[in-house]
Amino acid sequence: MREDLSFNTTKKAEVITITKNLEKLVKKSGVKSGTLIAYSMHTTVSLILQESAEPKLCEDIVDQLTKIVENDGSKYKHTCADHPSGLCKIDNINGPSHVRQLLTNQSLLIDIMGGKMMLGEWQDVALLELDGPRKNRKIHVKIIMEDK
Repeated sequence: MREDLSFNTTKKAEVITITKNLEKLVKKSGVKSGTLIAYSMHTTVSLILQESAEPKLCEDIVDQLTKIVENDGSKYKHTCADHPSGLCKIDNINGPSHVRQLLTNQSLLIDIMGGKMMLGEWQDVALLELDGPRKNRKIHVKIIMEDK
């Protein structure tokens, strides 16, 4: 089974828990034993396994990524206006967002047992927006049944 999930983000950087969305897909798939593969369809969105129900931790994650990769996009060579597609209408200086995404996860693999994702007690799957706010941030999900 393959399906895309879509999310609208409201901040420059934010963590959005998507565990329940994925649980619905696992249930819909009918897979009792297998693997869930999820990956971001964007170069400035990550997926994380984290305690995302804790808002202060989510703030800490964003704060630390900002400390590691500073916000001043003018210090980076990349600008949207230089993209070879020519589709960029507004010069979005988002080099820092791309670098931060490289420090996090583009994709996740999660084992499915008994029709449920095998997550730790405090683990959630979350989308990490790094260049918002944006509409229709896509996460592609593939659920594979285990061979017997």
